[in-house]
Amino acid sequence: MNPNLYRIILLTIFVGLFALSCDEIIEYSPYQNIVDSKWKKQNVTNYNKLLPEADEGFTPFRIGLIADSHTYYDEFEKQVKYINSRNDLDFIVHLGDITLSANAREFDWYSDIMNDIKIPVITLIGNHDCLANGYDIYTEMFGESNFFFRYRDVKLVMFDNIIWEKNVIDPDFVWFDTALENDSDYKYVIPFAHIPPWGDQFNMGSEYLYNQLLLKHNVELSVHGHGHSYGYSQPYGDVNYLSIPAPIRDELVIMDVQSDTIIVERIEY
Repeated sequence: MNPNLYRIILLTIFVGLFALSCDEIIEYSPYQNIVDSKWKKQNVTNYNKLLPEADEGFTPFRIGLIADSHTYYDEFEKQVKYINSRNDLDFIVHLGDITLSANAREFDWYSDIMNDIKIPVITLIGNHDCLANGYDIYTEMFGESNFFFRYRDVKLVMFDNIIWEKNVIDPDFVWFDTALENDSDYKYVIPFAHIPPWGDQFNMGSEYLYNQLLLKHNVELSVHGHGHSYGYSQPYGDVNYLSIPAPIRDELVIMDVQSDTIIVERIEY
């Protein structure tokens, strides 16, 4: 073979392989926000799976609570298997931090695992999910980061309270104040937010305001992730604060919503 032709062939092969590897790198760069059509608006899709039962009058129901699955993929898969072994849960709420660096690949990994759960999952945004272009990926993949929905005459408020990674001074407390209103004679109004008010991102004023808004609206319980471990206490008096562990703890927290009380169960598996 002509030596020059041989060099050309080798160079062509090398360039082709390099191009393929570059495509892979570019596709999952920190600034890429490609979302597969099958993963778009998952919170809306999953809520629609709860209809028409969600619009019925109150009857007791149970929510599985999980959080901070980033970096714990093996443990998260184990948690999913345990959830699927049960038949007493209506749906799951994930309290955020589904990624470590908000890379598009990590959002895909979460969706691949999460969609193995046999019941609907509602996913909040976490602070890690707001790195780079993560906020844009989240909103395309799941929908608005501040939202609420009704389930059997209970109002569930999902509050985006991320500060540092979004480069804001305070979360949208005006929206939160309005969302907490019991405007339809709900039996309960329950807020969920990734960061608890005592978290490092909250200044003293925001910490105080968060709890004051719960007192203003007679909220009994607030649910959070971020800390990676279980906690259930009244750090400010009156209002109960529930912290959800990361999958590495091999625990599932269940919120049992009854007509006269909300029972919290912590289960090791």
